[in-house]
Amino acid sequence: MPAAVYQGSRTVTVEEFDVPEPRAGQALLEVSHCGICGSDLHLIMEDWGAPGSVHGHEYSGVVAAVGDEAGEWAVGDRAVAGPGRGCGRCEMCTSARSNLCLEHKMGDGPPSLGAYAAYKLVEVDSLYRIPDKLDLRTAALTEPVAVALRGVRRSGLQGPGRRALVTGAGPIGLLTIAVLRALGFDDVTVSEPGQLRRALAAAIGATTVITPDQLVEPRLPMDLVDSPYHAAFECSGRADAMTAALGQLARAGVLVLSGTGMIRPKFDSNRIILNELVITGTVEYTPADFNAAIDLLASGSLPTDSLIEARDVPLGGMQHAMEQLVAGELAGKVMVVPHA
Repeated sequence: MPAAVYQGSRTVTVEEFDVPEPRAGQALLEVSHCGICGSDLHLIMEDWGAPGSVHGHEYSGVVAAVGDEAGEWAVGDRAVAGPGRGCGRCEMCTSARSNLCLEHKMGDGPPSLGAYAAYKLVEVDSLYRIPDKLDLRTAALTEPVAVALRGVRRSGLQGPGRRALVTGAGPIGLLTIAVLRALGFDDVTVSEPGQLRRALAAAIGATTVITPDQLVEPRLPMDLVDSPYHAAFECSGRADAMTAALGQLARAGVLVLSGTGMIRPKFDSNRIILNELVITGTVEYTPADFNAAIDLLASGSLPTDSLIEARDVPLGGMQHAMEQLVAGELAGKVMVVPHA
């Protein structure tokens, strides 16, 4: 089978691999679509990854083979791959936060063969069924929608008249805007330097679109901006965006950190104290988040036609698409189709 292999130095080539065979408790998924994620851009375009790796984790497909103990899964079933159930024993798992399972060490172990390939081996307890009314292309958005949805849930934002700020209109920022609007929040501002991304943010529902230099820093820690926000979602991973977002919050506001970066921010502790602000992180998702993301996509309430780039790319076109995303020439989610 073909797979897109990261070779180092921002280079991807297509190579042939043996199709893996499912063992007990596993299924082989024929990959239909796999979205290019921001983390893939870090790994490949910024050379964070290990040469020889096959990345890709936002995918949908059809079960092509199953091993023993496959449970309810059979050849021909349509599925997306998401989180496992965790150990089921630790404090985090028993409090419905299996994304923080104490027995799961993030980044441990060798990289697996990812979904920038014709087939992907998956544990059956990580498979989620695609509803009949949801097509495979749209279903490949499930993973990033679950990320965005968990971030919104972490904010505790609820009730009418709540104002939200999203900093960074990359893939997760755009989906955060779309999720906020789908959940009924009608006052959503986005701060984004890229013109193409600003335009897309407005098209999917951002009610105000600004550039980062328009976020004014209050003079004193107890001061508030003229129209403060009840929640801010930092999706760029930039340290300056994190500190700027904190300054835009209303009293008792919440800053949710979703974007990751290598430069650490410096927060004004006095502002946090005097306004009783909350800063929290959000990482991945739980099975409940994943199921909710599938339901949200199946409901048709997300502007998926705008969120996904019109042209899918084959494995051989993946590197060029990544270069376009990094250069700001594309703003939406690019879908890779391994069988093209």
